[in-house]
Amino acid sequence: MNTKVLICLMAVLLAGCGRSSPTTDVSIPFAWSYRAGDYVRGIPTVGNGIVYVGADDNALHAVDVDTGESLWRYETADNITSSPVVLGEVVYFGSWDGAVYALDRAQGELRWRYDTRGWVTASPVTGDGVLYVGSHDGFFYALATESGERMWWYETGGRIEGGASLAGDLAFVGSSDNYLYALDITGGELQWRYRTEGDIVSTPAIAAGVVYVGSVDRKLYALDAATGQLRWTFEAEYAIESSPVVTDGIVYAGANDGRLYALRARDGHLIWQYQAKNIIRSSPVVWHHLVFVGSDDGHLYGLNRETGALVWRYRTGDAIAAGPTVADEKLYVGSIDRRLHAFSLKAE
Repeated sequence: MNTKVLICLMAVLLAGCGRSSPTTDVSIPFAWSYRAGDYVRGIPTVGNGIVYVGADDNALHAVDVDTGESLWRYETADNITSSPVVLGEVVYFGSWDGAVYALDRAQGELRWRYDTRGWVTASPVTGDGVLYVGSHDGFFYALATESGERMWWYETGGRIEGGASLAGDLAFVGSSDNYLYALDITGGELQWRYRTEGDIVSTPAIAAGVVYVGSVDRKLYALDAATGQLRWTFEAEYAIESSPVVTDGIVYAGANDGRLYALRARDGHLIWQYQAKNIIRSSPVVWHHLVFVGSDDGHLYGLNRETGALVWRYRTGDAIAAGPTVADEKLYVGSIDRRLHAFSLKAE
């Protein structure tokens, strides 16, 4: 399947943004698909010519970015929906079997594993030789990247389902106890926490000293990253499980009402919204003048990121539960159709 998309982005004045868009030609041809043994519900990660993605066949798959051929697979004892992170020669991820794994990125050989007491659905994040990841056991772990040794841990009051974000000396992570936590990364001490009215199951985004996070209570929150003081909230019609993304002063976040919202970062003013045909729990990703996002309706959408106009879409065989990835001029997305789909991206 080849798709040629001509985007005529005419000079428009966005309400509150005051920017114009040049005319751009973009080509998004289908490249390949890779079939896993079960649902693909994690965000793919790319490094050194390999795309890594977990699946409900209990395996982490390493796939050649050019051909879509399997390079290796590593089996755990349960589903893998945690999105991997690549650091140097190692790829890190979690599994529903409760373990955090570190594998040789080229061969898939085990370097170490650390066992928690609950599912690990969260995506790890690394910084200064430490791997940070939460577990359904309610603990947020800081592990040494080289050995897997636990440096510290912090107990929340509920499951940690989503990933953390780092900024300065703080790690920000949400929990199903309804709180967003700001923890000191050196020892795990609580700096502040902010209570919402619902579970926080997504990964926060941080930009210009503000942390943005959605909640099952239907609200997107903007909080001062240093103090936790509320800046503003925006309310969708249904729960927000999508992890927000902030680019050029605009916050993009999906919701279970099937809409992708574009909000002005400084005050939460609604710029535009796009209505899909089903839930958007996928996190969006921005590339040039497009924002890509998946939906439970099975489509991967490419929208003009300044106007919300539909530019391109691709239908997979089933729901898209996790976000797409853009890396090295390629677009990747997993689907409940058990496949990882890849496209080439060319701005002409």
